[in-house]
Amino acid sequence: MQTTRHIFQIANDFKKRILTFAVIHRFLKSLITRYTYKAFGLIIDSEIECPELIPATGNPDISISLGNIPKSLNSPLFSGVRFQTSGKEFLLSVDGIARYYVKNGNSITIEKAINANLSDVRLFLLGSAIGAIIHQRGLIPFHGSSVKIGNEAIILSGLSGAGKSTLAVAFKQKGYQLLSDDISVISFNADGSPLTNPGFPYMKLWSDSILKLGDNPSNYSKIRGEIGKHRFPIKNSFWDKPLPLGKIFIISTSNLGDSKIEPIKGIEKFSMLKTHTYRFNFVVGAEMQTKHFNSFELLSKNVAVYRLIRPSGKFPFDELIDLVLGNNG
Repeated sequence: MQTTRHIFQIANDFKKRILTFAVIHRFLKSLITRYTYKAFGLIIDSEIECPELIPATGNPDISISLGNIPKSLNSPLFSGVRFQTSGKEFLLSVDGIARYYVKNGNSITIEKAINANLSDVRLFLLGSAIGAIIHQRGLIPFHGSSVKIGNEAIILSGLSGAGKSTLAVAFKQKGYQLLSDDISVISFNADGSPLTNPGFPYMKLWSDSILKLGDNPSNYSKIRGEIGKHRFPIKNSFWDKPLPLGKIFIISTSNLGDSKIEPIKGIEKFSMLKTHTYRFNFVVGAEMQTKHFNSFELLSKNVAVYRLIRPSGKFPFDELIDLVLGNNG
């Protein structure tokens, strides 16, 4: 009898300790400052401060937290050099910076390296990690910069070095407003018409791009010490509301010396939409692939796509802007 009472006493003490730990955990958690932002049409609740993003209020679509994450995924459908993905789960590892675990289109957990700079952690968070979560949500993260022209948005895309960000800033210098740089997130209305969702009010520009635009790179902080890209703020020229997507322009270069524009149609158009989707290799599994290809079909039906050709080694801003505006009526 004495032994039974003793066992019950131990059990009750253990239960009290668990409840005490739970209360302490909730209390400590309540002390952690959370930040609320908006980007790409989503409300983001974050444990880490992201000065690049716009503060907001509302119920979060995405939660960003610090914590321990799996070393690897159990059953990845695809593995790259630095990432694994199974569709609903995505794991990114950046040596010396952080590891990112993206799940179910609504959460990102970050395991930060001990001596990592938070600005470097945010760089990959707002790039590949956010790209993965956008794919998980069934949206299209198009690789390009968005410009407001009239009541619509256009997207300037192209391969790395084509000049999509540079041309977007050239539009800015002529008084146009920008919605995003590098990643332009496309969603769809109930009728299938596409929308471009604003990102955040800064761009990443190479030093030579800033020089071509008549500015001095030393006026802008570097994104990472060893990279020649600079953080270029556009707060005064930023449009923060979704806009109908009008047209997409794929920038390419030519040795023939002339700037020109030509429509892209048929199978090539569909292929171009896929090619210029940001981190398309993150799209795996039948369910995710089907949803994305249905979105490409909708986009292909509703948006005109053009090839915008500029001379190699030159960037005739006025000519290119006139070509874009001439095909945006």
